[in-house]
Amino acid sequence: MLLDAPTKAAFRAMAKLERGPVVGAVNLCNEARTTDEHDHAVYMGSAWSRVLQACLVAWAATEKPEHAKTAIRFFDALLDDLDKIGDKQGGDKAAIRDSGYAIRNLGPYTALAYDWLHDKLTPTQRLKARERWAAWLDWYTEKGYRARVPGSNYQSGFLAAATLIAIAQGGEAAEENGPKRWAFVADELWGKDMAAALAAGGILDGGDWPEGWQYGPLAVAHYALAARIARSAGIEVKGIDAWLGAVLRRHVHGMSPGDRVYAAQDTEDEQPNLAPHVLTLDAVALGEASPEDRAWAKGELNRLGLVDKDFLLYDALAAAAPGKPAIPPRETWPTWYATPATQTVFARTRWDARAVWLVAECNHALDVDHRQPKAGNFVLSRGKDDAIVDPSPYGSVSTLTSNAPTVASAHLPKDYIPSQGAWGEKVGWDWAQQTRSGIVALRCDYSDAYKFQERRSDVPDAIRDLVLVPSTPGTDAVLLVVDRASTDADTRPMNLRFRVAGGLSIDPKAGRAEKQVGSTKLAIATVAKSGGRGPAIGRTGLKDCFKDTGAKGRCDAARFDATDFRIEIPGPEPRAVHAIAVTDPAHSATATAIGGDGWAGVQIGGVRDAAVVWPLALGAAFRYQAKPGTHVVLDAPASSGITAKRTGEACDVEVASGGSIDARPAVVSLDASCAVTVDAEGAVAASGPHQSAPPPAKTRSPRSGCCGAQAAPGSPIAMTLVVLALLRHRAWRRSRRRERV
Repeated sequence: MLLDAPTKAAFRAMAKLERGPVVGAVNLCNEARTTDEHDHAVYMGSAWSRVLQACLVAWAATEKPEHAKTAIRFFDALLDDLDKIGDKQGGDKAAIRDSGYAIRNLGPYTALAYDWLHDKLTPTQRLKARERWAAWLDWYTEKGYRARVPGSNYQSGFLAAATLIAIAQGGEAAEENGPKRWAFVADELWGKDMAAALAAGGILDGGDWPEGWQYGPLAVAHYALAARIARSAGIEVKGIDAWLGAVLRRHVHGMSPGDRVYAAQDTEDEQPNLAPHVLTLDAVALGEASPEDRAWAKGELNRLGLVDKDFLLYDALAAAAPGKPAIPPRETWPTWYATPATQTVFARTRWDARAVWLVAECNHALDVDHRQPKAGNFVLSRGKDDAIVDPSPYGSVSTLTSNAPTVASAHLPKDYIPSQGAWGEKVGWDWAQQTRSGIVALRCDYSDAYKFQERRSDVPDAIRDLVLVPSTPGTDAVLLVVDRASTDADTRPMNLRFRVAGGLSIDPKAGRAEKQVGSTKLAIATVAKSGGRGPAIGRTGLKDCFKDTGAKGRCDAARFDATDFRIEIPGPEPRAVHAIAVTDPAHSATATAIGGDGWAGVQIGGVRDAAVVWPLALGAAFRYQAKPGTHVVLDAPASSGITAKRTGEACDVEVASGGSIDARPAVVSLDASCAVTVDAEGAVAASGPHQSAPPPAKTRSPRSGCCGAQAAPGSPIAMTLVVLALLRHRAWRRSRRRERV
C-alpha cells in the first residue's frame, strides 16, 4: 500500500533535507527507540499511532533495521497494550473504548505496518494481528458508533481501519473471513455508503465537514488516504476526485481575510475562527484529486507554512505527491461559494487582506453530531478584524450562543425554548446570490426549525434576510439584517443577538452600539422594530452550557470573552431591521428608514448609495422613491419590470409585474438620470461537477460609493412604514411559497 517507486524515491530524497516531514519522522522514531518518552499511549493509543506512522516513514525512507524494529515494537503495543507498553491490558476489547473511537488509532496504522513490514513479522505476530482486527471490526460493524453514517468522524476512522485492514490481509490463506471482509468494504462501505455521500446531494457535497472543522481535518485525511489505497487495490471509489476539489475550494473560501478558518460547529478553540490545519490540505495533496488541485493544496501548505508533528505519514505523502506547488489563482475565482450539503454561504468583496468577508448558514437537520441549532447565523469580518463573531461553545444546543434569530415555540420541550430545534427538514435558502457589483442577498427560511419530532412546526413563518452592501473598493460595507416571524401570542417573542469579542458600548435611546475592532469601526443600529424594549448589551459569565442542564435553549455561554447587542421583540408578529456597518475609522455609513404610499425600505449611504425596499402589499406592483444607486427590491412580483425617472433628488421607480427581471430578489443599478440596469448574478465558484443548491454564485465588479454621516434610524413615519411592510409579510408568504434551493 502506497509504497510505489515514485513515493519511495521521494521519501529517500526528503530524508536528505535539513527539515521536513521525513526528517521529522526519522527524528521521532529515533527518540522513541532511545528513550521511554513515548511509552505511554496518551489518549487511546494516539501517541503510539503517531510513533508507528513516523517509524514506518523513517524505514521506507532509509530501510534502516532499527526503524523497522521500533515500528514493530509500537505495532505490538497497539495490538496488546492499553496505557503503557508491556501492560498487556489491551487486546480484543481495546477498540471498543468510547463507542469505538479508538479504532482510528489502532486499525489503520497496524494494517499499514503489517503490509510494509510483512516479511519482518513472525507468523505468530501476523496471526495475532488478524485475530485482533477480526475482533475489532466485527464489534464495530455491529455495535460501533455511526459505523454506516458518512460525515461522522467516527465513521471516517472506522472506514480507514476497515479499508486498510481488508487490503493488508488480502490474499492471506490463513484469513478465512478475508473475502467476506473485502466484499463488505468494497460493496457496502465504498459502494453504497460513501458513493451516496460523495454524490450530488450527499452529505459531503460541497466539501464542507458537517460536524465542523475541529473534527474535519483528520476525518477528510482518513477519507483521502483510504480512498487512495482502495482505488489502487481495485475498489471502485466514485466521486472522490471531485470531492477533494471541493474540500480545497471550501478551504480557500472558508478562510477569513486574516487566514483563519470558519469553525462552523462545535469547537473548543478560544479564538473566533480557527487556525488552518495541515491535514485538510494534506488530504487533497496526497489523495486522488486532480493534478491541479493537488498542486494548489501543496501551494497553500507552503504559503501558510503548515507542518504536522502528529500525523507525519500524511504530511510525508502530501510532500511526496507528484507536481510542483502552486498558489490557487484566487484573483480569477468568483468571490462566492456555497456548500450544498450544509447550506453555508461564503462571500467576500475581494481577494486580499482588505476584504469584507461574510459567512452565513441556513442549515436543516443532518444526521451527524456536533451541529448546533442556528439557521440564519452569520459572521462578518473586515480584513483581519473579526467584527461579528460566533462564540458558541462546544456542545451548545442553544441558538442564543450564536448570531442566529429565534422565536419561542409552544411545543418544543421546555428546556429547549426559545431556541430552534434539531428536527427541521425544510430549513433552507429561499434565495442566495451575489451580484456582479458585489451585493450579497440571502433569505433564510427557518420556519421548519420548530418542528418537533413528527409534529409540524408551530411557527408559520420565520425569515431572515441578509443584504450586504459593499463600498466601491470593497473595503467597507453595510450588512442589512431584516427579521420577521409569526407566532400566536405576544408571549412568544423573537430573540436577536449580534455578538462581538470583548466589550461593546451602546446608546439605548438611539438604538446604536459601536466598537473599535482593530482597525475597523463596527456600528450596529436598530433601524426599525415592531415593539419591545431595547436594544441592550448582554454579557455572559458562562463558558459552556453544561452547568445548567435544565436551560439548554436559554444558554448564552461563549467560549471566549464576548458581548452581544441583544433585543427581544414580542409576538405575535415580531419584526426588526438592523444595520451593521464595518468601515475604516475615518469613514461612516448611514442606514435610514424610508417609505411612502404602498412601500417601505432603508436608504443606505456612506459606503455606497443604495436602497433596500419592499411593497406594503407584498408581491404586488408598486412605486417608490429613492436616491440613484444600487436598489435591492425584496418581495416584488416574481417576474418584474422596473422603470424609473428622475424626480428632484430621487428616482421615481415603478415595479410592475410580468417583466423579465427575476425578483429573487431584484437588484438593479440606477444612474444619475435614473436609467435602470440589472445588476446581474455573477459566476458560481463550482465545487465540482455536481454543484447544487444554493443557486449559482456570483462575481463582483466595483460600483460607486463614498463616505457620509453616521448610521442612524430614520423618521418615525418612515419607521412605521417599515414595520407595517414587515407585518404584512405573513399572509403573503402563505399564498406564495417559492421553491427553496
